[in-house]
Amino acid sequence: MYFFFKKITKIKQNTIKYYDFMKWNNYALVISIILIISSIIIISYRGLNWGIDFTGGTIIELYFKKPINKLNNTRLLIQKLYSSKIEINLINNNHNLTIKLSKNKYIVKNNQIIDPNLINLIQNLYKQKFIIKKTEYIGPNIGKNLILSGIATIMIALIGIWTYVGLRFEWYLACSTVMSLLHDLIITMGIISIFYIEIDLSIISSLMSIICYSLNDSIVISDRIRENCHKLRKSNIYYIINLSINQTLKRSIITSLTVLTMIFILYIFGGIILNNFSLIMFIGVIFGTISSIYVVSSVALKMGMNINHMIDYKK
Repeated sequence: MYFFFKKITKIKQNTIKYYDFMKWNNYALVISIILIISSIIIISYRGLNWGIDFTGGTIIELYFKKPINKLNNTRLLIQKLYSSKIEINLINNNHNLTIKLSKNKYIVKNNQIIDPNLINLIQNLYKQKFIIKKTEYIGPNIGKNLILSGIATIMIALIGIWTYVGLRFEWYLACSTVMSLLHDLIITMGIISIFYIEIDLSIISSLMSIICYSLNDSIVISDRIRENCHKLRKSNIYYIINLSINQTLKRSIITSLTVLTMIFILYIFGGIILNNFSLIMFIGVIFGTISSIYVVSSVALKMGMNINHMIDYKK
């Protein structure tokens, strides 16, 4: 039975339609460079909308005996009261209300709300008593440290990926893989800047997830390139890259569609807390899939990778 299915699989592989992906590699690289430059210009011009986690501010968590709603009214009234950036969420089956205000140091003190205007506003709006579960002030220095920590985390991850791919496969592929990941991150950050999406810790998590997804796709294609280099030593690297992409194309499409479907469901049913995370993940997976097919292979090819590099490296 094993040999039967193996033979059937071999027949199917021999009948796979061959697409010349590398035929468009120059166009793909030009488009990628244009998108990267455009993203950098947009980020420089519009800037990034850093959330309270990074800019500093006051965090208040309140507990209500009865479930509450009216989030939009609460947001509008508190914004009118303090004229600052605000983030409001409901947790614990709508019993807990979290309020994040940017740079308002004198609202809370010793785990108590010291501004009577805020207390009266909440009591008049919800018509019930509440318990202060937590109050916290995040200073601007802590916010700057979080920004630096987030950037450092991503850079360390890229260095680790470059080292792993270089040791596991080949250094041309390592460099092109890291360039592909930077391509995905920069373009995604450009889209974040265009729509002025607030960057909080969930957005940093989504960027790290994009790196992981794009890397996984690139590793699969790189592994097939290495395998085909040893099987087809008399062929040329251009044909082998095309063949490897064709052989892994079905897997890449199915995986991407599955992930995108789950992200879409998360966006619809995950609530406001996960909306930005899901949106960034959706965008990143699309660009990650495209870059793993075109950017990784195209850049490695332009850098001069050939079959001998892959064969000699394994020795």
